[in-house]
Amino acid sequence: MRDRLEHLQQVRPDSDGFSTVELSEPEAAVDRDLDGILEEAQRVRLEIQQIQNDVRELKEANYHALNKASDPGDLKRDSNAIGGDIKRRAEGVLQQLRLMNHRREELEAQLGCSDPTARIARTQYQCLSGALREAMFSYNDTEMKHHDACRRHIHRQMQVAGMEVGQEELDEVMEGQDLQVFSVHLQGRSTNSALQQIQSRNQELLELEKRMEAVQEVFLDVAMLVEEQGAALENIEKNVQTSGVLIDGGLVQLERATASDKNNPFKKMFCGCFPCYHQ
Repeated sequence: MRDRLEHLQQVRPDSDGFSTVELSEPEAAVDRDLDGILEEAQRVRLEIQQIQNDVRELKEANYHALNKASDPGDLKRDSNAIGGDIKRRAEGVLQQLRLMNHRREELEAQLGCSDPTARIARTQYQCLSGALREAMFSYNDTEMKHHDACRRHIHRQMQVAGMEVGQEELDEVMEGQDLQVFSVHLQGRSTNSALQQIQSRNQELLELEKRMEAVQEVFLDVAMLVEEQGAALENIEKNVQTSGVLIDGGLVQLERATASDKNNPFKKMFCGCFPCYHQ
């Protein structure tokens, strides 16, 4: 009776008329850990979504730069500004993921790998790492497609101007990084429009190269995340295989036990008297 009274004293009505129970310190600590993990994961998720939005905006900016499809004032930012924001956001997300991974390791060391909070921390880290990887792959794919489109445009404009060049010659001209080299090749030709197009596309390629060089370290860090994810998947696969072996072994033992149970002489002895015994 005294224990019941002490329990009721821990329960007190709140301002809305409901009863609340005070959690023990370990339970409260677990709740704080879980809340912190989920809040941090949500912040990282929003940053990754913004990177994805930036990549979509970059596609529009690249399309505009290549086709001059709209007035420059219609674009909020140019490709260089968008690329800089993607780099900054990706670096911030990588730092947050490192902190999440460190916290995951702490929880697994304190509570064990099978603890629900530790598993949630591990799952959030793996999912967000994969999301960042996909976002950065999409960014790289967008820039590479624009790079190829600029090269095709330059090649086409050279053909319009009467210059027949192969891919190797085009590479040599592009690697020179000298905008005046096109003027030398096109002297004496009434191809001012083509020349302007070639110079403009070459300038875009130079700027794109600078953007990719600036974000190279981020790509290396993301590549390391890919390796970590691969190692984690291998561990999961090994655990699944081990579990499968144990389950198969258990089924074999169960089948043997069932067969042995059916051959039990005591059951056969009473079978005539108790026909429903086996049911």
